Order: sequence, then structure tokens, then C-alpha cells
Amino acid sequence: MSFASSVSGAFDATRRTLIMGVVATGVSLSVAAGAAQAEDVLNALPDGVAMDGFDVVAYFDGAPAKGDAAYEVDYKGNTWLFSSAENASAFAADPARYEPQHNGWCSYAVSEGYGAEVDFVDGWAVIDDKLYLNWDAETRDAFVDEQSSRISQAEANWPDLHAGLQDGSADMYTHAGEGADIAHPQQLN
Repeated sequence: MSFASSVSGAFDATRRTLIMGVVATGVSLSVAAGAAQAEDVLNALPDGVAMDGFDVVAYFDGAPAKGDAAYEVDYKGNTWLFSSAENASAFAADPARYEPQHNGWCSYAVSEGYGAEVDFVDGWAVIDDKLYLNWDAETRDAFVDEQSSRISQAEANWPDLHAGLQDGSADMYTHAGEGADIAHPQQLN
């Protein structure tokens, strides 16, 4: 049974743990109405490395690749790693072209109105020159098969979901919390 078809209900403790981890990543914080909120809740490790250290430009060349600290770019308050100087330069010149949609959270989940971690190795797809990340390969396939409706619904849901990620009110699912066989930071097989 896939994540996309089996998730129901809210896992508040998991969500709070993940959101606390996201806020602890060094995401820039601002004080609004007396409460700290992350400006941009990005899929990043606690040390501030975005996308589990995967080179987001490499997906556009057809395969995931781990980045190297020798090729890093600071963007959205996090460190993005790249597998080559060329990829780092391409990203630095036009980050909006390469950054994953929905700040690197599962696009299928966003289309359903909740947040979820992603599989950086098998859960990705480039559609219309945009990078979409998903929970796993099966969820990616469902997202790709239903891409026109899924993408439009994800875009409609993203502003409210992102606000919920910022204030901790959004439902968030983690691989560890769901018993998936994916550990973060994820490594290439």
C-alpha cells in the first residue's frame, strides 16, 4: 500500500518534531505578532544543508547526485551543495529555475493539503522544466500520472500549507514516523 493511498489522520507529535527540526535548521526567523515564524520553511537538515545535500541541478541532467561542500551556494538561509562548479554556478545564476517546487516537500502531499518528506533518489520528476519531489517512487508515479490536476491543486494549496508549516499547524509526515525504509540524510544507493 502506498503512502499516497494509506495516510489518514493527523500525527501531531511527528509534525511538531519535524517542525521543531525545521525551525532549528537556522532558517531565518522573524518575530510577527509576538511569535517566531520561519520566513521560508525549506526541506533542510538540522545543520542547514538543503535537500539532504543533493545537487538539484543534476536532476535536470537526468539523475540525482550528492553535492560536495567544495561547491556550495547559500540561498534562502540554507546551504545548497552541488556536484560540480558548473552546477553551483548555474544554480547561483538562476536559483528559481532549479529549486524544487514547494520548497522541496512532497508535491503529491501538497496537492492533498499536507506536508511530507521526500525520497531524493527515487521520488523525483522534472515536469515542464520544474523539479517535483515526492514521498517515494510509487507516489512520484501517481503524481506524474495525474500531473495536470496534481500540479494545479498543489499550487492552490501551497500558500496555506506553507503558512501552516511556518506556524506548526500543518500536518507533516516523516519517513521515520511512517515506518518507511528511507533515512535522512538520504544517500545514493
